Order: sequence, then C-alpha cells, then structure tokens
Amino acid sequence: MRITNSMLTNNLLRNMYVNLRGLERAQDRLSSRKEVRCPSDDPVRVVSSLALRSDLGEVEQFQKNFSDAQAWFEITEGALGNATDVLQRARDLAVYGATDTIPQESRQALANEVRQLQEQLVQIANTTHGGRYIFGGTCTNEAPYAENDQWVGNGNKIEFELASGVMMQVNLPGKELFGDIMNIPDVIEDVDPQAIPVLEKLAEVLENPDKKGTDVSPLIGKIDEVLDQFIAKRGEIGAKVNRMEMSLDRLGQTEVRVTELLSQAEDADIARAIIDLKSQENAYRVTLAAGARIMMPTLIDFLR
Repeated sequence: MRITNSMLTNNLLRNMYVNLRGLERAQDRLSSRKEVRCPSDDPVRVVSSLALRSDLGEVEQFQKNFSDAQAWFEITEGALGNATDVLQRARDLAVYGATDTIPQESRQALANEVRQLQEQLVQIANTTHGGRYIFGGTCTNEAPYAENDQWVGNGNKIEFELASGVMMQVNLPGKELFGDIMNIPDVIEDVDPQAIPVLEKLAEVLENPDKKGTDVSPLIGKIDEVLDQFIAKRGEIGAKVNRMEMSLDRLGQTEVRVTELLSQAEDADIARAIIDLKSQENAYRVTLAAGARIMMPTLIDFLR
C-alpha cells in the first residue's frame, strides 16, 4: 500500500480535530464546573440529574407553601386574639350590668359600648390577608359579614400541600365562631354561643328597662362558651404551627440531601478536570508538532 502525502495530511487533520474536540470539552468542563452539559455526555447521569432537579423543585414549592401557610396562620391567630380581647371586655361589661343597683343610664352606656365591641367583632370577622377574607371559607373575594348583618361566607376548606400527598387546612371558616344577628331567639338560653349574636342580645337586654340583672347573668355564661371556642381554635392553630415547624426542618434536611446528590450527579471533579485539560492540551500540542514533520524535504529545499 502506497502512503501518500495526501493520506498523511488527512490523517493529521482528523487526529488534530479529535484532539481539539477533546481539548474543547476539557475546557468547557473546567469553566462550567459541570460534568454533564447535554444528554449525549452521559445519558444515565442526565436522567438522574433531571429526577433530582424535579425533587428539588418540589421541595422549593413545598417551602413556599409552608411560608404562605405560616403567614395565613399568623393573621388568623392575631385576629382570634383580638376577638378574645373584645369578648373579655364584653364579659366585664356584662358582669357590671348583672346587677339591679345601677341606673338605666349606666346600663345604656354599657349597651353602647357593647355595640361598639360588636362592630369591632364585625371588622375582625372581615379580616383580610393578601386581599383575601380569611374567615369566609372559600368565598375569599367577598366580605363574609355583609352590610345587611348576614353571614355570606361558607364553611369550605382551603388546603395547602405541605408534602407529597400531605394536605393541611389553613383557613378557619368563621360562621360558627362569629355567627350573624339574623333571627336571634327571644329566649336567652336559646341564643347560639356565637360572638356577634351573644353581644347583640347583651346590648338588647341592657337597653331594655324592663330587663333586670338576672336577665344579663345567663349571657355571661354564653360569653364564656364563646371565649372557650375562640381559645380552642387558637390552640388548634398553635398545634398546626408546631407541626409545620417540625415538617419544615425535615424539608430543609431533604433539600440539603437532594442538593448534595445533585452536585454528585452534575458537578465536575475540579482536580480531575485540570489534569484532563493538561492532558488534552499536551495531546493537541504533540499533534501540531507531528504535523510539522509530515512534509518531507524536497529537491527545492536542497537547491536553496
């Protein structure tokens, strides 16, 4: 087989391009610090990397859900705390009014303050978070306590996914707590233990000169029932917040673990990448040096 200069040149160019491609890959690996840049580099590692990135995306979304849920709980707990203070003040007023020794003018003054407290409860019932009413169930775009003194919210749940398949209710439908003043029974014992109806009934009794202190006393017990309900709901929120904090810690540990696995799947070994770069660089230099020797001296070279 006759070896021609053309064959030598073609082989040189092919080997030079191969070595140049290896040098380019080594430089790219070192500059990007990534072992895998495209699926053809290592299909197995790419599949693993995509799965880990999907897991990491889920973790980030769950962390965002935790943050949103925590903010929702903080607003709700704060509103319940304010309502508890209002009800405690209403109870104090009821105790003052549960006697026959004070004049009707004083009872009227107590009734006026009770109605102010009732209006404050209405404002609390219409508390918003991010433009959404928190006590109206899934009816978050409309104030649950309407201007006609009727509750227009619903009792549906708003749930956030805090882990794969794990849902937590973040809202607190408020009708059972706040109620409305439509169709309040005349008999005090029949009044539902709900904040707004109880205060409405208390104000009516204090304003009625025919009522006595003994008519106010049963409402003190009603207020105590309402207070117990509000305190119980605050306790439920506190328990959920504690559970969330523990879950959030575990989620943070999962994020660290997945990030480490993703680094192992994608990141390049810098020391190895440097060695590989020097090796490819030397190979390319040797190819260039060999190419300088392919063209053998000709007669013209000797005539010079």
